[in-house]
Amino acid sequence: MSEQEQLAQILENCELWIFDPDTAKVFANAIERLFYSDSFRIGKAVLPRTNVRSRLWDLDGIILQSVQSKLAANQRDVKNSTAYTMAVIFNTICETHSDLLVDPYLNSLGGPPAPPAGR
Repeated sequence: MSEQEQLAQILENCELWIFDPDTAKVFANAIERLFYSDSFRIGKAVLPRTNVRSRLWDLDGIILQSVQSKLAANQRDVKNSTAYTMAVIFNTICETHSDLLVDPYLNSLGGPPAPPAGR
């Protein structure tokens, strides 16, 4: 699949039609920049393009709704709104996976059996 086809599919997976047109444009722009970036810095880590692109395949409308909520809740001055949006999108993808791992209710349902008493 060509790069353009991959990006088109990722954007399709994002269900951008559920957002107002301006929000959809902001998200599409940030996702396109993430997709075409040679690397992406998160904290002190510099992630290569392949890692960033592999995470973008996890994006969907639910994750972007969470991004939208986080952006709306921001209380800080943001100097580069596109870079900030890119970081929130990428971090929200990663947090979605880690949130599932640390969810107490889900862990109580599927965790390993407790060791026998006295051990």
